[in-house]
Amino acid sequence: MLLRRVIQHVRQQEWTAIGIDFVIVVMGVFIGLQVSNWNTAKQQQERANTYSQRLLAELKIEYDYANSLYDYNIATLEAGNIAYLGLSGEKPLNDDVTLINAFRASQYNWYERRRSAFDEIVASGALSLIPSAELRETAIGMYSTPIFEIMRLEGQSSDYRRLFRETLTPASHESLRQTCGDREEDLGDKNPNILTLSYTCKTELSQEVVKKEVDALRADPNLLRALKLRNAQNAGRAYDIESVLRTLGMDNLYSKK
Repeated sequence: MLLRRVIQHVRQQEWTAIGIDFVIVVMGVFIGLQVSNWNTAKQQQERANTYSQRLLAELKIEYDYANSLYDYNIATLEAGNIAYLGLSGEKPLNDDVTLINAFRASQYNWYERRRSAFDEIVASGALSLIPSAELRETAIGMYSTPIFEIMRLEGQSSDYRRLFRETLTPASHESLRQTCGDREEDLGDKNPNILTLSYTCKTELSQEVVKKEVDALRADPNLLRALKLRNAQNAGRAYDIESVLRTLGMDNLYSKK
């Protein structure tokens, strides 16, 4: 309709009408572009908000798991220090105490990283949509730090862990695992599979068996050296976790509970 009218005005040389038609066309195009741009901006804002909320929620789970890993490392370190005193004879300790702590010092913990939202954001090229530079930098740093993989590998390949398990009888090790091993914290539906060693336990082994196992551990000349190394690793990694959470801004995003 508009095009037909413009042609008619041109034929009749009605220049004023032609000018008005031109303005109408330009305004229509302009308004159409503005509406399109506004819709695009609104969609991007909604997408950015959704990604930001998902990333914050995912990083909160990472934060909680990292703190639980720190607590677990401290527990194994404390057990390792007690075990060293008992096995080395530097401090007279009950054999039960020595064996329980020697077992707990051989334990390690790790967790599956929660990063599906981050990987999706990166894969879709939408990281720049996250409006908070702090959140972007924290996520990048948290998901690129090697500390959690280093801890897993050190725990799996620990010489002390290997020597302890080679020395103890399978029955004694299973008994200690059942009575003094990892327990899942009761957090309801929040962050399942968080493990802890921070509870009091006692062995169900007979005193004769306990003494036999402790004597066997003391008889291995390499075990104490491996325990010292493992204790040093646990101390260093606990510091590393605390440092990572602080320097990457995780403590700023989430308060410890």
